[in-house]
Parts: sequence; structure tokens; C-alpha cells
Amino acid sequence: MGENSTTTIFNETSKATAMKLSEATENLDADDLIFYNSLRPELDLLKKNPNPETVFNILNFSKSLR
Repeated sequence: MGENSTTTIFNETSKATAMKLSEATENLDADDLIFYNSLRPELDLLKKNPNPETVFNILNFSKSLR
């Protein structure tokens, strides 16, 4: 049960981030867009996609500290 809610939260966060990113790139001029596209592969390497179970375990641990 907890994994489903964690997965839902994780997916909603990913969608929101993607929407913000697309909105941000719409306002770029040509030079900025070229610069962004040249950096994007390296930025994508930094992006982390943790296992939903890992996120669930972290949330449970943080709740136990309260």
C-alpha cells in the first residue's frame, strides 16, 4: 500500500518537473536553447531515478524519528 502512494508521489513530482522544464525552455532565445541542448546530456547523467522502495524506506525511517 505504501509503495503505491510513494510511487504516485514520485510520478507526480517527475511530471511536474518535466512541465516546468518545458515551460522554461519555451522562453529561451536561439543561443540559450543551443547552449541548453549542448548541456542536456550531461545534466541527464546527474538525474537520479531511485527505486520507489528506496523512497518508501527513507520516508518510513524519517517518520520513525518524529
